[in-house]
This record gives sequence, structure tokens and C-alpha cells, in this order.
Amino acid sequence: MQNKDPKAKHPLSRGASSVAVVVFGEVLYDCFPGGRRVLGGAPFNVAWGLRGFGYQPLFISSVGDDEGGQNIRNKMIDWGILTQGLQTSAEYATGEVYITIKDDEPTYEICGPRAWDAIDDVAHVAETLIYHGLLALRNDHSKRSLQSLIERSSAKRFFDVNLRAPHYSLEVLREWVIGADWLKLNIDELSIVLGMETIAFADSEIYARKLIDDFGVENVLLTGGSQGAMIVGRYGQALCSPAPEPERIVDTVGAGDSFSAYTIHGILSGFSADAIVRQASHFASKVCAMQGATSSSKEFYTKVKHL
Repeated sequence: MQNKDPKAKHPLSRGASSVAVVVFGEVLYDCFPGGRRVLGGAPFNVAWGLRGFGYQPLFISSVGDDEGGQNIRNKMIDWGILTQGLQTSAEYATGEVYITIKDDEPTYEICGPRAWDAIDDVAHVAETLIYHGLLALRNDHSKRSLQSLIERSSAKRFFDVNLRAPHYSLEVLREWVIGADWLKLNIDELSIVLGMETIAFADSEIYARKLIDDFGVENVLLTGGSQGAMIVGRYGQALCSPAPEPERIVDTVGAGDSFSAYTIHGILSGFSADAIVRQASHFASKVCAMQGATSSSKEFYTKVKHL
């Protein structure tokens, strides 16, 4: 997968509306033990965080024609996220994921097929940045829609890997790694992309550079849990290690998504690589102190916007 033709060459480009930032992918309910349901899905969490930081991303996804789908639309309106890209499926229900927490680490049972497996193409062009993950690409329907958006847009592509077995293939993963302007992944995902058993965080810069060379990636954003995080690539080089200690840990659901949201905020704001990796790490640690990945408090985001 590569960024290809400029938007002027794509048939939908003529007359398409332009937006600065597009977030593409799944929106769903994280269903916790005890019955609590929290809105989630990595792309939705990132769009929510970006809105909290003051941006107006266009979130492209699909929900069911059901109570859950209507609730998502209402929540987006209340939070100020653009809804022009949110579709309603008559065929599939709104997404759900059942989460189990063990030793502070979540495991996920992802239901499917759901509405976000069938995201239609939309007449929009992204000017600055397109964020997407891999999960929504498990279905060819959504995959084709994202490909079309990328081909007609001039925006940078931010690929947030977020591997969720068994919902991906190594072939598709590597295809979409190729040519990414920003590739965000954790240390285990780095080893999977490169076909290695394990990679020590202390040695990860070498392998991040190998990934850049082998796949034509511009920048790698690598997270290593408590060991920290780093940026390697054209944007700059920076390391935050170890990761900041959370005041308390409620759960780590959405910590990686919050890291991505703050990184995109840093890129759009022109922060240095060092400032991005350090401040995104601090923001992710704060998210670990609450249940779920998002807060409905504007103050939560404004307080950390310039850590």
C-alpha cells in the first residue's frame, strides 16, 4: 500500500469537499466486565482526542441502524466531531468488543461482521493527514474505500497498526506499511512486521531503521510499554525512556490511541520530535488512570495540550 496518484487524477476529486484531517475506521462499544459499555475503537478514540485538542477531524466510519448507532451519532454531535462521514448500515449492527482485563492488560473479543466492516467511499479529500489502522481493513469493502480516499488526497498517511489477532494477515499488514509517512506500532508489532521472534527495546532503533529502509516508511513511532517510546525518521529522532509512571492504573485500554492523538496534535502544531514523544507519553499515562480511552471533560484535554 502506497500513497499514489494526486487528488486531481481521481474521479471523485472534482467537486469533493476538502478537510484537513480525516480519521478512517471502526467505532464500537468496549464492553467491560460488569456490564459497562464505553465508546471506543482506535480511530474513534483518536478522532475524539483530536477534537478535545481543538481540531475538527472528519471521522469516516459506519454504525448500525440501532440504538447504539444513534447514540454514537449523538455523542459525536455533542462533542463537536463532524458527522458527514458517519454512515448508517441497514445490514450490519453497530460494533462491539468484549474486553477482559488480566494483570492490568486487556484482551479483546471483536464481534463481526459489523457496520464498520462495510464503510462506503465518501466524496471528501484530505489535505493534511489521514489516520487509519488495520482492523477496519479486515473487509475488502472498507479497504477499497480507504484506498480511494488516499489516492485522491495529497495528505500524509498515519498508519496506527494496532494488531488484533486473528483479524489480520501478515501480507495485508506489510502491504499497508509500505510508504507510510508515519507508522505507529509497538515493539511486538515491529517484530511481527520484520518476521523476527523478539526485539529488545534497547535494540529497537536499529530495527526501526531497517523497517524504514525495507518498506519506504518516512517516520516510525515506536512504543514499548513501561520501557518508553521513540521517534525515528525524517521528522527527527527522540527517545522517552522509561515511560512516565501513571498516578494510578485503572486500565490501559486506549493508552496507545491517546499516544497517537497527541502525536498527531504535535505534528500539526510543529512540535519537535523530542517534545512529541515526551508529551505523548505523559498524556498516555494520564489516560491509564481512567476507565476506557476517552473523557467527556474538555478540561482533561486542554490541561495536557501543552504539557
